[in-house]
Amino acid sequence: MNDVPIAYHPYRLSYPEKLKVREICQDLLDKKIIRESDSEYASPIILVKKKDGSDRMCVDFRALNRITVKDRYPLPLIDDHIDRLGCSRFFSSLDMASGFHQIPIDESSIHKTGFVTPEAHYEYLKMPYGLCNSPTVYQRIINNTLRKFIEAGNVLVYIDDVLIVSMSIDDGISLLRDVLKTLTEAGFSVNLRKCCFLTTKIEYLGRVISHGQVRPSLHKIEALVNSPTPTNVKQVRQFLGLAGYFRRYIEGYATKTACISRLTKKDVKFEWGPEQDQVRRELLKQLTSEPILAIFDPCLPTELHTDASSAGYGAVLMQAHTDGNKRVVAYFSRVTQGAEPKYHSYELETLAVVKALQHFRHYLVGISFKIITDCNALKATERKKDLLPRVARWWIYMQDFNFEIQYRKGTMMGHADYLSRNPPALQVNNIERPLNWAQMAQSADSETADLIRKLGEGNLDPRRYVCQNDVLYYRYSPVGEEPRLLCYVPKGHRLSLLRVFHDEHEHIGVDKTYDLILKHFWFPGLKQFVRKYTSHCLVCISKKRVPRAPHQPITSWEKSDVPFNTIHVDTLGPLPESNGYKFVLIVVDSFTKFCLLYPMYRQDTNELKRVFDRAISLFGTPKLIVCDRGRMFEASAFTSWVSEMGCDIHYVTPGMHHSNGQAERYVRTVLNLLRIESNNKASTWSNALGKIQLVLNVTKQKTTQYSALYLLIGTHAATPVIRALVRDVAIDSSSPNREALRELSRSSAKASLDRNRDRQDARVNRRRHPPKRFQVNDQVFVIKYTQSTGKLDPGMRGPYRVIKVLPSDRYELRLLSGSRGKKTQAASQYMIPWKGEWCPESCAAFFESKFQPCY
Repeated sequence: MNDVPIAYHPYRLSYPEKLKVREICQDLLDKKIIRESDSEYASPIILVKKKDGSDRMCVDFRALNRITVKDRYPLPLIDDHIDRLGCSRFFSSLDMASGFHQIPIDESSIHKTGFVTPEAHYEYLKMPYGLCNSPTVYQRIINNTLRKFIEAGNVLVYIDDVLIVSMSIDDGISLLRDVLKTLTEAGFSVNLRKCCFLTTKIEYLGRVISHGQVRPSLHKIEALVNSPTPTNVKQVRQFLGLAGYFRRYIEGYATKTACISRLTKKDVKFEWGPEQDQVRRELLKQLTSEPILAIFDPCLPTELHTDASSAGYGAVLMQAHTDGNKRVVAYFSRVTQGAEPKYHSYELETLAVVKALQHFRHYLVGISFKIITDCNALKATERKKDLLPRVARWWIYMQDFNFEIQYRKGTMMGHADYLSRNPPALQVNNIERPLNWAQMAQSADSETADLIRKLGEGNLDPRRYVCQNDVLYYRYSPVGEEPRLLCYVPKGHRLSLLRVFHDEHEHIGVDKTYDLILKHFWFPGLKQFVRKYTSHCLVCISKKRVPRAPHQPITSWEKSDVPFNTIHVDTLGPLPESNGYKFVLIVVDSFTKFCLLYPMYRQDTNELKRVFDRAISLFGTPKLIVCDRGRMFEASAFTSWVSEMGCDIHYVTPGMHHSNGQAERYVRTVLNLLRIESNNKASTWSNALGKIQLVLNVTKQKTTQYSALYLLIGTHAATPVIRALVRDVAIDSSSPNREALRELSRSSAKASLDRNRDRQDARVNRRRHPPKRFQVNDQVFVIKYTQSTGKLDPGMRGPYRVIKVLPSDRYELRLLSGSRGKKTQAASQYMIPWKGEWCPESCAAFFESKFQPCY
């Protein structure tokens, strides 16, 4: 490998994908498969879907593989053992769990496996998937581990597939015990669900082994045998293209196919009859038997011929034998599914290659072979940087193979073209959709059934109740909003509904819980039921704290009507260490109330800039940042960095936390939710930040009457729990004027904020006394309980001299002695006037003026 580092920016991922990547990386960190990295190497990652629908994180090592020196360790020649397998009776197949992740990487090479996600930089401690040498390295290690069994002829190993053979059950059990013990001592583990033990018939690497016989797998010829009968001239030409490619192996090909070829002529009427059908069956029989289908030999030159169409994709695996003839090893064909028929032809051709590689993987991994295609654009893809996400995922999978792409005209690809345009016919079964939970709940409730009956008889107001898809809905018409249909919840399910919307959403308050439910569900007395439930919630009472109010009058901020024009910032912590994090940076938009929660390792300038830069990358540079006077916020490196971006900073006066009340309120809320979410597992709080952030942003704000996310992007979003719950009962009520509605909502929110500011200031200040007034040059002490060093420390600091009067009853002060005249700010409520030290001169003057002697 050369010494030029491979470095790429991370691929962009959606928010749910980021959460999934975060979860996968945490799992790999916990298992010590990866670690955090500062390597100069950085390959990007991408998520791909497994067969079961779950996500797998793959690293795009294409660039690294191009400069990697290939490991030439040979993969096993299975045919060398065929004769011995023929006399074996019992077979046990072992599937190695976690595969490559069981092999540690040499310390000198770990940094080269560095990869980047949108949020972090890691490197592998164990061998990753996607590296071109991973299969051969794994093969070498497992061969060395099981060498005595392989040399004795009792075990066959092909990468992570292990086959144990024996003549009797007793020998098989004894051998299985010895093999498992050897693998365990070497640090390997097996996937028990994919293992087979002591069977008399087993499929292994494309061969069916049973009763002393070895034959090709039926799956290899399934695509061709199940191909449909031609129904038009075009399909006849495609069929003849397949058969004609192998005509040298079919005796009397021209004579046999004459009745079929005649149907392609212009003046001949298309009639597919018994004669043609008989010839077709004979041709298929000859095409799927020796010598057309040969047993795979990894030493022979191998070609994979692929083709695709909107109907399906097909492939033929071929090898050139010593007699100069190319023989078919297996056929593959499959219909396109879902959105695949709408893919661009280039994407379809790439998909055909990927599906063929997946199908023939046990043949092709570890050998050099050619991919023959009639799509010339595929060859150029190998070195392209900017790929479509779908194509990029496919090419990541292809990196496990060592292949060369060769272009061939479509007229010479009739054999693969036939399979792609005539995939095996699918049997379609009509399945009735089962009842969803709402239908079952309402049908089992007599009160709801009675309401549905009354609605059908005209005895229930149709303007308030609607029945759709056998579900009863309530028409809710909030002021200033479009009416929406809410699913009616029977009595027996109302408590469960509260547990979902309150308990599963971080135990949010009454108003937020009520609003969250009212987006999708309704029942009589909903608001009172929510209030009653939350007032009895033991978690809320035991985990949440009640704040103390300040003493002096408050003056609220003027709110901009532009999102992320002004942001409030504060830190929460230190907290118990969680995944290395000890603090949370909280960023709140002054207008929409949208919040961002970022875990931090420590409170210093570099960490603050790193995390803060992520917020700016999402919404741009704000005009004003409001924060306290923490050291990292006041550090010259941070203030200079912010100033260079054209942003201003407003520092809150010490002790006047309500001046940054927006962030302080979120600090309290987030801390309460973290207490609930961590549930006595303090080390897990960092894993809950994403969920808490989503809950806070999709629930309605009391001051704006809208959710933060809606004011920001105009969309009513839902958490995964709610989305799964309402999937079957939600009624689409999307509006084509979403942008206009969002602007109207912002105007309404701005008016609500202004009214709330005036009302709040008037209400709060009504019972508070006017603060003391100070003049410039007055001397004062300042109460700073937060800096107290113990119970005997009174918390007084000073003396200070007033050097400037600030708005909102705040003052700028200078320390009279020590600290080189340090400046600070203080609120009037924390300032104690001091008239100076009572010195002898002052004492003498006092008595001279007040107590003159009497004569």
